[in-house]
Amino acid sequence: MLELLSLPVVIISFITSSVLLISWDWRVSVTSLAVQYTGVFILVSLSWPIEIAAVKLVAGIISSVVIALALRNLPQEYTLQDRYSASEIIFRMIVAILAGLFVITGGPKLIEWFGEISIDQAYGALILVSLGLIQLGLTKRSLNVVIGLLTVLSGFGILYAAIENSILMMGFLAVITLGMAVVGAYLLTAPILEETS
Repeated sequence: MLELLSLPVVIISFITSSVLLISWDWRVSVTSLAVQYTGVFILVSLSWPIEIAAVKLVAGIISSVVIALALRNLPQEYTLQDRYSASEIIFRMIVAILAGLFVITGGPKLIEWFGEISIDQAYGALILVSLGLIQLGLTKRSLNVVIGLLTVLSGFGILYAAIENSILMMGFLAVITLGMAVVGAYLLTAPILEETS
């Protein structure tokens, strides 16, 4: 059943990663991140039992909630971000499309290198890693940096789950995900903490 969902999940992963690339509203970004982790769960469950793959889903949803709570408790002047101009959005969408073309050509090569991975897992992992790295390269905002790091780690998690069958490493990746979310929440609230102390 999950194999039937894998191709739509790859498409949804591309859409959510592209939304993360062009979004300036933190609510849209955090929601896209949570939807992205649902897709990661489905792609990881192609290689792992659902009970173990659920660790990725739970860690991702908790990370999204931690970031959302940190942003919700900030005063509005700290959460408002400048909207991207039309030219910036067009540029980011062109970059996302180019990354998608890279994924389409690079996915089969990834299967040659790692025989255990399915084509949908290869596409999903490459989408998340490439668009996460692009997000890191195009931003200086703390929220976008944290979301970019979480996106790259999600793509790596899909790739790692297909190659290695280590429950300990999957738990370690979940702890890293939660740790990144906590550090990101601290970095988002640090300006307020400095002003009140």
